[in-house]
Amino acid sequence: MAEKDIDKLLAMTDSKYRLSVVTAKRALQLRAGAPSVLPVEQRVRTRNLVTQAMRELATGQLTVGTDLMDESRFHQDYVRQRQAQLQAQLNAERERERE
Repeated sequence: MAEKDIDKLLAMTDSKYRLSVVTAKRALQLRAGAPSVLPVEQRVRTRNLVTQAMRELATGQLTVGTDLMDESRFHQDYVRQRQAQLQAQLNAERERERE
């Protein structure tokens, strides 16, 4: 972890392993489309979502164990969103076949 606020992040958890798990889970949420809590100017300009997740945690807007999205609810929302995308693609393909 090369984040400059690593000491602050480690103080937020009881171990570096928990920090790694929380950061990885948040990065997965971001990858799946969860909105970032960072202002646009503070977001990572690269596609490194782990760094972005660490910066989100360092701001204090997300705290370990409370403000992270509920995983089961997030997963359900993600599945619903993905199904809607697939249905839209299927409908578009059917429309093209009709033409």
